[in-house]
Amino acid sequence: EAGASYILTLSNQASKVGNYISSTEKALNLGVYGTDLSYASTYIMKQETMRYLESSKKLIDELEISTTFNVDYAERVENNLDTRDSLIAIISDSFIDTWGYLVENEQDKLAILVLSGSYIEGIYITVQIAITAADNTSFLEIIAHQKKSLNKLIGVIEPIREDADISDIYKSLTDLAKVYEDVGDTLTDEQLEKILSIIDPLRESIV
Repeated sequence: EAGASYILTLSNQASKVGNYISSTEKALNLGVYGTDLSYASTYIMKQETMRYLESSKKLIDELEISTTFNVDYAERVENNLDTRDSLIAIISDSFIDTWGYLVENEQDKLAILVLSGSYIEGIYITVQIAITAADNTSFLEIIAHQKKSLNKLIGVIEPIREDADISDIYKSLTDLAKVYEDVGDTLTDEQLEKILSIIDPLRESIV
């Protein structure tokens, strides 16, 4: 609606999936790739959607998140490549399914890492679009409205905030929350720059 075109270089490269060795890196980037997959599918970018699907599926398999939904995940996406709403629903359902599996199997930390990676990539992409879009009014409002979900994410991380794998992320997100304290229904240019200055290096440290 805002006339913002798909920017290929914003997303994490699907080919980097083999670079992630530890379960922490895999979980964070499963979240990142899930958001990249949503971004590509929103624009019906079929080739990119399939690339991010393959990367996501590889990390799901390596993390041994074996649910009934994930067995058919790739096939469902392939069968709905032309239908934006169905694609986004399938990707969202996969996230919910992955979260549920990890929590049920007492892998709350991995679940939180996946969620964190997804949220951070989402903010990163939206901020970058807001900077480049000819009319970024709606994007500034969308970013402003992330205050509530940010506080929820921080609350989820809180119990394990001192864990070495998430402490830096927790600190960056709490710094981001401080910026949001003065945010209303939309963002000023200064607030947008402050958010970018926190989210950009945080995202870079993950990917």
